[in-house]
Amino acid sequence: MTEDRARLNSLPAAYPRLFPKGPLHWGFELGDGWSQVVTLLCERLATILQEAPGASIEVLQVKEKFGGLRFYYSHHGVSDEMATALRNAVELAATASLQICERCGRRGEMQDKAGWLRVVCSVCRIDP
Repeated sequence: MTEDRARLNSLPAAYPRLFPKGPLHWGFELGDGWSQVVTLLCERLATILQEAPGASIEVLQVKEKFGGLRFYYSHHGVSDEMATALRNAVELAATASLQICERCGRRGEMQDKAGWLRVVCSVCRIDP
């Protein structure tokens, strides 16, 4: 297991308000290169939640889809303003993932390999 994968796997224990049921059923369905993006997103969401002790989030799924980060969650007891802040944080992370190699975390670009989209750097790129 890589250090990045270990970081991802430790997030449910580090952020119990985001992962109230513990580890995700299918785990983190993305490459290790995005571990920093997901970690920073969890830190941001936890900070936003501190503003409302009664509010909660449940992270449902974290994966790659169409070459970008998808972070699915539900929230309860949040104001409209807080819901917007949560959504903006997730959208910012998803946008950042479109420029970060999913495999290694270096700066990357979208690659279409036989219809499969993914963001890779020049080192991880698979040439046709």
